Amino acid sequence: MTYDAYIEAGAPEWHDLGKWNISTPFGWDSDGIRGYVFADEKNTTLVVSIKGTSMGFLGGGGPTVGRDKVNDNLLFSCCCARVDYSWTPVCGCFMSGNQCDLDCLEESITPENIYYSMALDLFTKLETEYPEANVWLVGHSLGGSISALLGQTFALPVVAFEAPGDRLAASRLHLPMPPAVDYNKLPIWHFGHTADPIYMGTCTGATSVCYYGGYAMESKCHSGRACVYDVVAEWGWRMDSRTHRITDVIEKVIKPWKDVPQCVPEEGCVDCGLWEMVGSDDS
Repeated sequence: MTYDAYIEAGAPEWHDLGKWNISTPFGWDSDGIRGYVFADEKNTTLVVSIKGTSMGFLGGGGPTVGRDKVNDNLLFSCCCARVDYSWTPVCGCFMSGNQCDLDCLEESITPENIYYSMALDLFTKLETEYPEANVWLVGHSLGGSISALLGQTFALPVVAFEAPGDRLAASRLHLPMPPAVDYNKLPIWHFGHTADPIYMGTCTGATSVCYYGGYAMESKCHSGRACVYDVVAEWGWRMDSRTHRITDVIEKVIKPWKDVPQCVPEEGCVDCGLWEMVGSDDS
């Protein structure tokens, strides 16, 4: 389902899902959030699959590339993708040195054109149309993070693959966080492998492909539980952004791996430790 979220229904690359019907395709006539709502025969279970980032340097493309990039840089950067002097920030929250305006950051990720807000609207419509259905959320990359944020908002089960750390955005959206919520009891599972720098939060620095592509993928901490395939230790893989692609994840990691990895919260994980987030209470 996460693979098909990138593909137009009926295209040669489309993977048939058997009993699951395409209940509602969304976003295919625009440059915003995109994917499908899959339903069982009786519409008792719905699975919302949200497309991830289409990155040109990873073989992606299409009309959503620009908007995808803006959302990545808003949600997963420490301060508006203000990486160094050569970057053009996506919002005006940088103050000076290593200081960033937290109130400004929180406001920057809530406008209607941001994918999280679009996902809220999508779920509200689904809830109205299918009030008795059980809804699951799935997604790859950016789509996985948006799914996780939506899952935390409405207490919905989520399965995400190779998603960048969503905990940073969740905190800025004031979604439930530990200790108020126990991540062991939150029905959110983040699957990823150790050779993917985007999932691991290491696609940073002047020598990274994210830097050259203009993506400030600085967050690494995930909500719920992380289910990690340690391909570096077990198979000797090296960090490579190309292993982030959903086709590689399915065919080269998930299928050949013998057992489902243990899923545990990322205890002690900290994002943006070198930044000082200045809020209204600090002024």
